[in-house]
Amino acid sequence: MNKIRVGIIGCGLASTWHIEYLISDKRVEIVALTDPNRDNLGAALGRILENKKSDIAQYENYEAMLKNSKMDAVCVLTPHKYHYEQIKASLEMNLHVLTEKPLTVSPLESAELVSMASDRKLVLFVAYQYPGRGAVKYVRNAVKSGALGKVVYFNAMLGLHWHKLTDGWRRDPRISEGGVLVDSGSHLVDLVLHLTGAKVKEVFAFADRDGQKVDVFNSALVRFDEGRTGVISAVGGGPFLLDVTIIGEKGAITMRDLEVITHVDEKDFVGEIGTYHEHNRCTRALVPATTLPAEEFTDAVCSGDLSASNGIRAVNVGRFTEAVYESIETNKPVIVKA
Repeated sequence: MNKIRVGIIGCGLASTWHIEYLISDKRVEIVALTDPNRDNLGAALGRILENKKSDIAQYENYEAMLKNSKMDAVCVLTPHKYHYEQIKASLEMNLHVLTEKPLTVSPLESAELVSMASDRKLVLFVAYQYPGRGAVKYVRNAVKSGALGKVVYFNAMLGLHWHKLTDGWRRDPRISEGGVLVDSGSHLVDLVLHLTGAKVKEVFAFADRDGQKVDVFNSALVRFDEGRTGVISAVGGGPFLLDVTIIGEKGAITMRDLEVITHVDEKDFVGEIGTYHEHNRCTRALVPATTLPAEEFTDAVCSGDLSASNGIRAVNVGRFTEAVYESIETNKPVIVKA
């Protein structure tokens, strides 16, 4: 089998994790890199050449790479503002695309790209890494199987040192097009929608910029399905902590830090608070193996499995995010566009 020839658009921090996997996969050959920052190019090239010796073309702009390098796929790992034009140009060259989140901030632009990829029979994969974690797969399977019954409530919170770990373009709304919610919080929104299958109809949100030009703290009360409520919060000023609780008519699941799961049936909610942990149905043996976004993307390209494309999830994340920011600005509940 011929190797998948991959080009990288953007060689900053996000490229580190994707390159680490790609150079380990014998089905892949990285053939081109592009970044306007020569230091980023040099760092990326150094990581690749430590593992694979090959002729890798280097470019300062992605248009030149698309025009001059023969590729089968590209990874778009650039700031949010540039995703739409770079992904569209790549799809126009009939290249499969793995992109960092968000697909785009605009749900309309995201929907356009999803349709374009589908029409051309190309894989378009957004690097939401949480769904690939084994614990997340367990929770997703439990909800889909009906083990919890109908979901009646969820509460999800992502806390991280976003205010300390981010600088530069992520705090510039002209490039980031938002703060913690559209950046790291995008993972949380996708995770909740993916796990619950909830159709969010309305949001009422608040945010605190903490002296920045973009949101650093963000919480949204949501109304989903037939009127049930839930909460999603992105906390950009604290230690890393990810908590998700899903309550159904037949049971409930809590997941902490993508690792610790407590899954109990409705009949076990008895006694003092906390005693239900003694009836945990989840064991380590039941948790599936973890997979990485670049791995899932490569599998899809090799197999031709277009169903692996997850762009439509990114569209739904964009619609949710758009409604949240509108609610923050208007201080009113906002209907999420269908």
